[in-house]
Amino acid sequence: MDHYLRFVNCVQALRRRVSALDIGLGGALGVAADPLPYQIATVRRVLGDAHIRHLISDEVGLGKTVQALMIVNALRWQHSAHRTLVIAPDNLLAQWQEECWIRGHVMPAIAGSIGDGIHDELSPVTLARPRDLMTRPGQGTRTISADPAVFDLLIVDEPQTMPRDAIQVILQAADEFRQVLVLSATPRLGDPVWREPILRMIEPGAAALARLEGRSVAAVLQEREEAAVAALDGSDSPEDWARGFMQSAASRRIIRNGRSEWGEYLPQRRNHEVRLQPLASERMRHEIAALVLGDADPAEGIQGPAWTAARALQRSARAARTVLTELATRGGALAQLAEAARIKSLEDPGDSRLEALLDILSEQWCHDQDRAFIIVCGDNPTIDMLGAALPRYFPFLSDGISVLRRPAATEVEGVTNLREIQETLAPLLSGESRLLLVGDWVQAGLNLHHVAEGIIFFSLPWGIDAIDQLIGRVDRIGLTGDRKGSRRIFDIWRILIEGSQEAAIADTVAALGVFDAPLPPLSPSELAELQTVLGRAAIGRRATLSLAPLTGNGTGMPSRFKEANPFTHQQAADEFERWRQKPCPAPAMLSELAHKTDTPVRREERAIGAWLKSITASRDFDVGHRRDKVDDYGFQTIWYHGVGERGRAGDSPFALPGASRENWMSGHVPFIYRRADISAPPRKAVFTDDGERSGDGERSGRPLRFLDHGEELHDGLVAGYTAACFNGFGTARTVVQTSVRLPEGHPARGIGPLALISVAQIDPFPDELLPQLWTSKAKEILESAPTDAQKRALTVDRNALQSLFCALQRKVRIAAPAKLIRVGSRKARDCWQDLAEDDVDLCLEPITPSTNNALAKGRTPFVPLEKQEVVNLIRSRQVAEIAARVEQHKASVLNNVRQELAVFALQVSAHFQAEIRNRELALERRRQSPPDAGPVELWQGQVAALERSLSMARLNYSEATTFIRDIAGGSVLFGRIQPVTVLMALVADD
Repeated sequence: MDHYLRFVNCVQALRRRVSALDIGLGGALGVAADPLPYQIATVRRVLGDAHIRHLISDEVGLGKTVQALMIVNALRWQHSAHRTLVIAPDNLLAQWQEECWIRGHVMPAIAGSIGDGIHDELSPVTLARPRDLMTRPGQGTRTISADPAVFDLLIVDEPQTMPRDAIQVILQAADEFRQVLVLSATPRLGDPVWREPILRMIEPGAAALARLEGRSVAAVLQEREEAAVAALDGSDSPEDWARGFMQSAASRRIIRNGRSEWGEYLPQRRNHEVRLQPLASERMRHEIAALVLGDADPAEGIQGPAWTAARALQRSARAARTVLTELATRGGALAQLAEAARIKSLEDPGDSRLEALLDILSEQWCHDQDRAFIIVCGDNPTIDMLGAALPRYFPFLSDGISVLRRPAATEVEGVTNLREIQETLAPLLSGESRLLLVGDWVQAGLNLHHVAEGIIFFSLPWGIDAIDQLIGRVDRIGLTGDRKGSRRIFDIWRILIEGSQEAAIADTVAALGVFDAPLPPLSPSELAELQTVLGRAAIGRRATLSLAPLTGNGTGMPSRFKEANPFTHQQAADEFERWRQKPCPAPAMLSELAHKTDTPVRREERAIGAWLKSITASRDFDVGHRRDKVDDYGFQTIWYHGVGERGRAGDSPFALPGASRENWMSGHVPFIYRRADISAPPRKAVFTDDGERSGDGERSGRPLRFLDHGEELHDGLVAGYTAACFNGFGTARTVVQTSVRLPEGHPARGIGPLALISVAQIDPFPDELLPQLWTSKAKEILESAPTDAQKRALTVDRNALQSLFCALQRKVRIAAPAKLIRVGSRKARDCWQDLAEDDVDLCLEPITPSTNNALAKGRTPFVPLEKQEVVNLIRSRQVAEIAARVEQHKASVLNNVRQELAVFALQVSAHFQAEIRNRELALERRRQSPPDAGPVELWQGQVAALERSLSMARLNYSEATTFIRDIAGGSVLFGRIQPVTVLMALVADD
């Protein structure tokens, strides 16, 4: 074994853990995405809060799912047994399934497909649809229970799209969850009907009081704010108001980011309008549509037979003929006009918009023949018309058009639906198709920015939210994020016929700014008012141009503390810039030249690459480069190092997660580690061998992993080498001695002849500092409970306290970054001298920073390099130096920790005071309402149970306060330090 390279690999494992705690935000940024400023700010805010109970309400396409996966990744990194339940609408479930693996390193379980309602204990994430939680007559039993005893975190995606009975089930479960995230671009907080359930999920204390007193949650939060404002006693201190926001604001757990704030990082819309004069047949249909809508009242909505007929008359001649035929049977003047128009459409079936569409496509394909477009057709007859007409002008489209139709109303299998949609999109992704024809509908959550960079409204939906959703499917963040100043531009065309009802609607929508930016959150009443405006524009065939554009990044949640919100755009931008300037934790062994514009994530990728080279050189494992057998996509694989020609795994320091030792073909693990290597769209699997087959004989790829924090293989490497480090080089062992041959050009040449190096990882809040779940007083309360149900309730309280301590751990780690301390000594003639930290890092860099990338390698010396008593003495001095540096680091960060914990303590205090108040109120009410009939013993037992619950809440408050005080005092920070040491002879390889 090469002890030198083994030590280097072990140090890199320690460095990766430091990286996760520092620039990786506790492992959050290990997901396969480049973080944007507002995403980092959101993740820091959520992970640093005393309780994870938040609504992430960013505009459509800003990456709410990715942010949620970052948070999940950090929680899993902190506690490997952490489990998440995601409840999402049917049409978003497949998106979650792919994103969990592609970005979040998790193969999620699917409710209903894991067998007999048994939870998949191996999966840290379970996905469920709202109906999976329900038991309805004739529809079978529920397939999963939202059980807070099984799951730690509940994520509810787009709750406003879910049935009301499902929401009630979710709310009851959410009351007991320790962590809850709600995701919604349009949470409708201006509408009390939807505001109440969302507030109940993110403010459980206020919700419990509201139920006890028969009030709304909003009213309780308003009262809480008024009390907090009164407590400020007229203070104009921004710090006081900021603390008031964190402790009492109704919107303290509501996060919203919009394009207007972060436009320099996001895709940009480029609008084009083509206006045409109508053909005679089209003009006739517009006049008939005006008659059809003559008696319509848009205030009653723009749905129904009259509106459906008017929309169809705007579309293709084929679509209009069905309506005209029906109108012609009614009799009267309208019937005569309809019959004349029908005959005219047969004589002249032309479409003025078709020529405009051909011009757009021809011009665009002249500039870029590979460009793909989405064409919004409005209805199936228009889809059929264009599907037949376009290949006559562009022959290469004969097999190059994909079609996405609205699913039948009876289709309820959202997962199947979305998979079928993805199959439809596959030819576009491969370049076989150049056009996607859709109706006036597309599923929320469907990402089309991989498919096309242009959307053409051949026909326009008449619903403002439908227009917004269609554009929003393309207006999404790119695969790895868009860097500031490097904007991805996509085009929007709208083809309009003068004098048509549709043109009036388009002009009104344009005046509202919907083509320029996504819709802000709207209540149902606000949306209905806008639809009324559109309906009046259609009836009058004249746009309402006096409208002000719809703007606003507000959440619709009024708050006295709105201006005191410390989580500002400027703060997020400043934090992002500070994060960008952070150096890679050393020794990073950067084998590739870093660039000034590199983010910490990019520099870490380079460091992983260097580590992989060192692992390969050490022969611990075999890392190779491969190409996909289907499309030549490049990736890497890792396996055990082979012995001879037998193909069997040789000696390795530990077992690799997910890798079999049998043979490479069946046992290797494919992976990538650079975000730039993520394909478009991201792939889930690769074909590494022609013989790969699934159980049914079909060709089957191997899962492609993204090697970073939170991924099983990556964390297995870190854990394996960390254990090997302490076992082989720890202070309990004799110092390992190795002779290191340095190739020509290696920067450590000249430092020798002997160097003793010690390394220690500093974690400000290691797991060993977390208090035990049960203290003696807590056990006394638990043991006094007579029933299992009461014991479970008390256990829930203790688990909630443990979750609070974990939140405290995250808070301290963010405030006091981890470090890797390196100390060294070199032998100079008859004495030992201290080495500068930079020189220590050179000794731990096996890769020569030159064009040939030659590696330093070690071997066991024939005779000891130095007397053991001398080595032990120098190591003792180095361990003492490390301890001194730890104390210096503690002193330097302690003030910052105390500032962060001051707000944290206020949040904890407010939480427990509310909890204790609610339990006191419940107890008092139960005491004052003895039963009129029935056994009095039951009432006494209920009172006793409430008393125990109150005692546990008070005990938890006391223990939490004491522990926060101890952490702020600095007496328990950093815990036990475990240095590792190696002695090396630095030999020039000439």
